[in-house]
Amino acid sequence: MTGYQRRELLTAPDNLVTDGEFTFGTFSSQFKNVNPLQARKPLGAWLPKPFLDFRLKEWQAFQLGNSRWFMLAVLYNAKVSALAQFIVYDKERNKKYLFEKILPSWKIKIPASIWGGSQSFRDKDCSIEIVSALAKGRFYINIIIRDQKGLPDMEGHFEAIHDEGLVAPIVVSIPMGKNRGVYSHKCLMPMQGSLILGGEKIEFLRKESFAIIDDHKGFYPYALKYDWVTAAGYDEKGRLAGFNLTDNQSIDPEKYNENCLWVDGRLDLLPPVKFDRPQGVEGDWLIRDRYGMVDLSFKTVSMGRIDMNMLVLKVDYFGPFGYVSGTIRNSQGNTLDFDRYFGMGEQKYVRG
Repeated sequence: MTGYQRRELLTAPDNLVTDGEFTFGTFSSQFKNVNPLQARKPLGAWLPKPFLDFRLKEWQAFQLGNSRWFMLAVLYNAKVSALAQFIVYDKERNKKYLFEKILPSWKIKIPASIWGGSQSFRDKDCSIEIVSALAKGRFYINIIIRDQKGLPDMEGHFEAIHDEGLVAPIVVSIPMGKNRGVYSHKCLMPMQGSLILGGEKIEFLRKESFAIIDDHKGFYPYALKYDWVTAAGYDEKGRLAGFNLTDNQSIDPEKYNENCLWVDGRLDLLPPVKFDRPQGVEGDWLIRDRYGMVDLSFKTVSMGRIDMNMLVLKVDYFGPFGYVSGTIRNSQGNTLDFDRYFGMGEQKYVRG
């Protein structure tokens, strides 16, 4: 078997879409303008911009954590509906605290740019706010959850550090069809902040805490499906390490994918992977590639589930938390061991 030919890592142009055409590739920097609605016939025919906007899936998500705690903050707009979600998982006690609201699409508006912008969900007792300030190398996540049945009151304030030279993002534009693209900006970063859970205040120190951003906009196929897993933590040398692995509907995954490894602020690109679940979705997930670079097992410990079937929308979603173990070989031929790194995965199918 021939060795993996690493795809080119490019500098992003100013615009995701220029003169009506998507720019596809893997980039080391962020587009100045993420403008998918300016694409020419991304769905195969001329359609009015309001309809294109209705077909554009958009979300921002952050995984946050340290050696004991793992959190997920999500604001998602599928246009048919929207989702606001905050999850806290205590690994020591194997306990999950879940806040979730399914909302009308107009309740959540994803900002056009992460260079400077904000979005939020608010009601009488709860709020999730994400402030993007990439121009200053910062993201801020602010959470207030009060008076929710079965949940302690929660308040969190987190700062993710995206300083140039300190971290390396992976920015992708992946073709799902002719001039039909999906954009994502992902980055593993140091994080600091605090969480009040009930009456307990938990401090997250920068030297031992992390955040992963996923800023996402895309013209997915009408039947969207993908597999995904990510995990991060600090190794025995004190280095922040993690990975992102996805098997999606890219028309050429060897050339266009979002798979990567981060170690100590350095980015390595990885080949396409496949997910195998011999005991089903609640059993262990095996994630491997055909070049012998990725060999991981994901053991689920807590399952998230959305099962929705309406006239215009079907969602069949599994979102487990769990531990990842195994190895990844980087582009220098060095093998990195991952021993029970905590993270999350998704098996997602959305029609609508």
